[in-house]
Amino acid sequence: MPASYRRAFDIAAVTAHARLAEERGQELVNVGSFSSNRAPGTAVCVIARDRPGLLAAISAAIVMCGLDVICGEAYTRRGSDGKAEAVDVFWLRHAESAERKLRVQKPEISALKSTLLDLLEGRVDPRTALEHPPPSMPESSALGTVVRFLEGHDGELATLEVETSDRSGLLHALSRALFEQGVQIVQSEVKTIGNRVFDRFSVVELDGSSISPPRRLELQVAVMSAIDPTPSLVFRGSRTDSARASNPGTNEV
Repeated sequence: MPASYRRAFDIAAVTAHARLAEERGQELVNVGSFSSNRAPGTAVCVIARDRPGLLAAISAAIVMCGLDVICGEAYTRRGSDGKAEAVDVFWLRHAESAERKLRVQKPEISALKSTLLDLLEGRVDPRTALEHPPPSMPESSALGTVVRFLEGHDGELATLEVETSDRSGLLHALSRALFEQGVQIVQSEVKTIGNRVFDRFSVVELDGSSISPPRRLELQVAVMSAIDPTPSLVFRGSRTDSARASNPGTNEV
């Protein structure tokens, strides 16, 4: 596991994640809760055979189970068989505001696993999660949306940074947009502070190559459209690969 994972979790959490990985066996995925006070909500770990679109499938399952992501972190490691294995951790709450003070219970976590298995094995269409999409953000919220790329230390691995207003199902909208653009998320970090979301996605092309500057602009527009598809938004790029939703006629980028 990367150093960032070892810094983030104590021995009790690492042990719980390792147990879930061992119990997965030959299954595509295993899901379980663990004790954590790093963030509000119920801490849940998803162990799965890594594949393109996995985060989109997980976030779709979360939406379909009536849950919402407060924070999340996605990691990749090599399993004992040498294949890539995803270790994704989320702090979840109920999507319904009236139920958000209630912890997510074991039957709900079992339902999350079953739903995710159905998605990964093709028994359920992930577009089901979009049957009742959340309403578009108010224009005042959309104006505070920023989507930009941060260059990696080696100049190769690019990190897409998204800051916007929080809403239920946002992670699903973002991860699905990236999957539909044909890129792979190799690591991610999701944070909700108040009513603001700060997400980071380290992305590469499906063949592992870095994201070219023209492709970066395509991804930025796709992500901005996923956040709020209203036609009133204007997408602008800058030399620093950043984009911001702005009012027509302004010079803001």
